[in-house]
Amino acid sequence: MSPEFIIGAVIVGIAVLFFFAKLLLKRQPKETYFECARCSAVSRHTERTIEAWRNNKAKFFCQSCHAKWLQSRPLQERKRFTSSVGSRSGCLGVVVLFALVPLACFLLVQAYD
Repeated sequence: MSPEFIIGAVIVGIAVLFFFAKLLLKRQPKETYFECARCSAVSRHTERTIEAWRNNKAKFFCQSCHAKWLQSRPLQERKRFTSSVGSRSGCLGVVVLFALVPLACFLLVQAYD
């Protein structure tokens, strides 16, 4: 094996590891519970509140207070808040990654043969 091939393989490997680390290791709050900003009930963090924490929000609301808040919003705005969480699954990105990595390796091998 040539040194160029080894260097290329190492670079591709590091890029793949970075991508998977970013994909799998999402930040989590240190506390597992929070106090609701409306009713002061102590609640466990959910995906919704963890995502709010990641977006640097300071106030968190329990599920029942959040449901009451959603009911007070107009229908158009309610649809936006309830459908936005599930739309960021990222499956397409993973499929594209699994398709491009072998292709990149194949092209590297062909370029240095």
